[in-house]
Amino acid sequence: MSAQRWPHSLVSIGALMGAAVALAPGSLPRTGLFAGLLLAAFGGLGALLGAIAGHWRSCGDRSRRIVAAVAGTLGVAFFTAMVLWQNDLRGALDMRPVGAAWILTALAPSVVIAAACTLGRRGRAAIAVLAAAVALTAMPSPAGANPVDAVATTFVSADAQPSSLRIYGSLEGADSDFDDRAAATVHHWQTAGGMERGAVVVAVPTGSGWVDGDAMKGFETRFGGDVSVIALQYSDIPSWQAFLSSPEPARASAVALVSALVHTVSTAPESLRPNIYVYGQSLGAVGADAARSWAERRAPDSICHTVLVGAPAGSATLAAARTTVVANGSDPVVRWSPRLLWHPPEMPPATSSDLPRPPWSPVASFVQASADLIGALSYPAGHGHQYGTEQGLTVPSCPR
Repeated sequence: MSAQRWPHSLVSIGALMGAAVALAPGSLPRTGLFAGLLLAAFGGLGALLGAIAGHWRSCGDRSRRIVAAVAGTLGVAFFTAMVLWQNDLRGALDMRPVGAAWILTALAPSVVIAAACTLGRRGRAAIAVLAAAVALTAMPSPAGANPVDAVATTFVSADAQPSSLRIYGSLEGADSDFDDRAAATVHHWQTAGGMERGAVVVAVPTGSGWVDGDAMKGFETRFGGDVSVIALQYSDIPSWQAFLSSPEPARASAVALVSALVHTVSTAPESLRPNIYVYGQSLGAVGADAARSWAERRAPDSICHTVLVGAPAGSATLAAARTTVVANGSDPVVRWSPRLLWHPPEMPPATSSDLPRPPWSPVASFVQASADLIGALSYPAGHGHQYGTEQGLTVPSCPR
């Protein structure tokens, strides 16, 4: 192969660096297709950047061959390490280890990029751009939102018992003012008999309006049915979109609902007041923490306990008094932050060790956590961004 047929040394180095990022350890198992698309995207991007940089710098045949051989050897080593890591994760979940089909699927897109490196400079650049674009656009997107009426119906019915009392302030046909909607929702709760229960849980929904049915089941089991659950919807878009656009509606709606509830409960004799718990998962945890903070300042001792589950990294005060934090070690939501680019994650103190935890490395850990977000809801409760009844079962009792 002539010097013009071997890839420029910078192309080989760029492809290897991109592959190293794509093959770094993640926190969750992946399909072969997803792993292959990620590898193709970053390997292709690295090759493209190398081709651009190599345009202004010549490179001899010998150095091209040596660098290509070293990069290829290291690439095989990185891929092997990735397969072994995937098998460690799968073993912890009692999943079958990856097989030949998985490996071939994961390698196929990269083989296309490697073949492109045998073409001329323009051909390599064009195929690298195409490979990266196809891989990135073909990757699945995070889960979307559900219709408003479906979310409300699910809230009331999911794992409900005959004794369940759940009140949901839906967005459908509602006033946009949080204070007015909160007052109306609390009034509905009161007329439905909420004051007659020993406890009430303010469940702050995710951005789509969803409240985890396992959490409500856990609370109802924990209190033997002597509890009601009340929620106020603030958004009907996918939770990740709501978080990236602004978490403020989650905070404002939670504060409005807790404020209205505290005011209503305070009108009853102290011995007849239900204990107030505040709960939130994911973006809902951001709102729940804001409501806890408001109550701490404006209505001390009005909230019995707060439960924060899968809170996005850096978005809530996890060491506050009378607060229970629930976080899976494999949940990318509790790790993901731009700071991962240059700083190790600061995990919640009560994080579980459900799966082997990947070591931190600059840039690569951010990319891996971002990739893990896409499939974080695809695993059983206790792994990824899936939680079970422990969300409600762990709360302490408070004197009434």
